Amino acid sequence: MATNPIYVETEEEIPELVERLRRYHGEDTMLVLPMRSRIGQSRFNFQLLRNYSARLGKRVTVVCDDPAVQKMASESGFPVFGAVGPAGEGIPSEAEVQPGVKKWWQRKAVAPTTHIGIAAPTRLLTKTATELKPGRFLLYVTAVTLILVGLFAAAVFVPSASVTLVAQAQPFNVKDVEIQAQAGKPPIKVRSVVIAHSNSQGFKVTGSIEVPLAPAIGQVVYSNNINKPPCPGLDCGSPGIMIPYGQRLMNTNNLEFAQTSGNVIVPWKTSTGPGTVTVNVIAVKAGSLGNVGDHTITQIENNPYDQLSVTNPQATGGGTDPSSTPQMTEADFDAARAQLEQELHQSIAQELQAGGQPGEKLSETIIFGPPQFTTDHQPADKVPSFTGTMTVSGEGDFYVDADVINAYKANLTKLVPNDQQLLTSSPIQVQYRLLSAARGGYLVFVGSASAYVAPKLDEEKIRSQIVGRPVAQARFYLEKLPIRSVAIKEEPLALPLMPLLDRRITLSYVIDSNAPAPSSAQSTPSPHPSPSPKPSP
Repeated sequence: MATNPIYVETEEEIPELVERLRRYHGEDTMLVLPMRSRIGQSRFNFQLLRNYSARLGKRVTVVCDDPAVQKMASESGFPVFGAVGPAGEGIPSEAEVQPGVKKWWQRKAVAPTTHIGIAAPTRLLTKTATELKPGRFLLYVTAVTLILVGLFAAAVFVPSASVTLVAQAQPFNVKDVEIQAQAGKPPIKVRSVVIAHSNSQGFKVTGSIEVPLAPAIGQVVYSNNINKPPCPGLDCGSPGIMIPYGQRLMNTNNLEFAQTSGNVIVPWKTSTGPGTVTVNVIAVKAGSLGNVGDHTITQIENNPYDQLSVTNPQATGGGTDPSSTPQMTEADFDAARAQLEQELHQSIAQELQAGGQPGEKLSETIIFGPPQFTTDHQPADKVPSFTGTMTVSGEGDFYVDADVINAYKANLTKLVPNDQQLLTSSPIQVQYRLLSAARGGYLVFVGSASAYVAPKLDEEKIRSQIVGRPVAQARFYLEKLPIRSVAIKEEPLALPLMPLLDRRITLSYVIDSNAPAPSSAQSTPSPHPSPSPKPSP
């Protein structure tokens, strides 16, 4: 008993119904046909439906209230019902009750009856209603061509893309000086505080598995059952019939294929049998519809020979429809880890800063323990999102500020590398980083004059490298630049390719002035420190 019947539309054809059967999960299903359904107008349609359902391994039951449709479906081997019950069961049609033969003495008493005249229908659905009319076909081809030309022009001149490159400002240091501090000992008084925080957050994945649109390919065999022409005579000495490159072929579902092999000669019939030759073909229309079964490509368009035939010994394949499946990547895992770690570091630092006593200053470097990070999915999983959980502990050391700031700014500007640019919006400052630390408040600092720098980017070169490229390849190229993040926004709608004209691409270079958490070789701003994560000793 089918719990989810398939309700067929009046204008639906066999190929559409077969595709719905292919996507249906389950072996048993009911096809509910409406009155005047195209599928129910031909016994041949039910035969095709029976063949396809057998290939797909489906047990199909036909439900229709039309006795003629029920008869054709039953003769084709389908179970037939008149309606579908509330629980999905089939309900047979009520059989017509034949009136009994009246006796001779009952024939005199004729009950009065009411006669209703029914006019004949003025229009009937005939075979010509579904035939392809040349004039209408030409009109459709012209309309499709105009639409394609308009889409091509729109794809070239209308789309635009806005690319935002975000670079992380990095501190640049000069001359260093060491300052030591120890809890309970002069010259700097140190008070140690340990805090542990946990956080759980959901993240969207950025990776995807892209399947491009591709046509189906295969092979067909031409068979020539014509005897070799006698000599002298017409075609005397000819090796056979020539089939040109690009010859159009048609399968049983009117799907068109083209010969991709060069011009070939099909030999004349010999005593051993007809002459044959094998060639490669490709579906004219790309997509999975071109994946047809074996022995279905049987028609040669404009074939003048009755004894020249064609067939495909094997099914065609390779036709795919475009699709995109989200996938978790290593970059997503690392980004989630970094984001949670940064947030926890910031929350611990904020709590430590709020716990300072009058006259105290929090150390620029907080000693963080190794983060405990887990996720509910792993890289390469095909999921749209995942959840990450992290626990981090940190030790902050409060100390009394000392006169450790000296003039370390003289040589800063001239020592900036050529591939970096100094941020004029951020003044040169004296910064501190932790050279060595141990739990309990033993600290060794290094102070230096520093400022923020960011990488220099060649915008013209970047445009030339991403124009006309697929968005995924453009993003891959941009992510290799010395930047932190990339954002691509396409207008008026998202397309798989970047604009074909470089002037339709707008580049915005944004520098994040919040310095990243420094490592043991980097410095930390003194006024508003961004503590660097360090494992607990």
